[in-house]
Amino acid sequence: MVDEVIDKAVSLMRTVKKCMTFFVLIAMYIVVGISIFELTIALYADIFDSAGGLMHVEIDQLLKIFGFFFIILIGFELIETIEMYFKENVIHAEIILLVAVIAVSRKVILLDLEKYEPLAIIGLGLIIIALGGCYALIKVSYRGKNL
Repeated sequence: MVDEVIDKAVSLMRTVKKCMTFFVLIAMYIVVGISIFELTIALYADIFDSAGGLMHVEIDQLLKIFGFFFIILIGFELIETIEMYFKENVIHAEIILLVAVIAVSRKVILLDLEKYEPLAIIGLGLIIIALGGCYALIKVSYRGKNL
């Protein structure tokens, strides 16, 4: 009797968790879709001059655009993570590390070296090394399983 109640409660919690995961997935699709729309508007506004239709892009505008692209890539990777969790009920560490690598890459590309202390830049370098090492270890462990 008690086991049946526990089994029903666990089953209900799994169903609720799947519903919440589905809601998060839909919300991520909406956010990424809106971000792509905003990127399109920003590209048009930054690249074309309203007066003559000529291209004029300054370096700070390019950095802003590249940052926007990286944010959208992070969104895509998060969507893939949520989809994998929804399908397999497992979080894949490789995908999470890819999201982190993309986020750190975005930071490095947009980094203004004059704004940060040398210790912060060293810390960012250590984060990059750690993420690269983790990703390499995961790839090696997957390669070992596939042999």
